[in-house]
Amino acid sequence: MNEDLHQTRWSRLAVRFHVPQATGVFLLGSGTRAPRDVVMVGSARNLRSRLLELVDLNELQEFGARAVHWVADLSIEQARLAERQFIRRYNPPLNTAAKSRYLDILAG
Repeated sequence: MNEDLHQTRWSRLAVRFHVPQATGVFLLGSGTRAPRDVVMVGSARNLRSRLLELVDLNELQEFGARAVHWVADLSIEQARLAERQFIRRYNPPLNTAAKSRYLDILAG
C-alpha cells in the first residue's frame, strides 16, 4: 500500500485543498519524505474534516507533525484494516492498544 500513499504538508490550508472528503486512512509523520517517523495513524469516513480537527492539537505540534500521508476511496472496513496494519508496522506513540482483537485477526 506504500505506492498508494499521497503526501500533503501538515497545515490547515494544505489539508483543505489536497485531502478529499472521502473514507480512508491517514498517517501523520514528523518526516517529510517517506512515513518513517509516524506519530499517529487513523481512519475516518471524511478524511478532510477529521484532519482539520487534528491540525490544531497541541499534542501533535509537540511531536513535530510535518506531513500527512493518506489513502482515500476505501470502504470503512478497508480503512480500519489498513489502519491496524499501519499501527502494527510503525507503532506510533499517539495510538493506543487495539479496540478489538477481531481487527488484529483480520489484518493478519
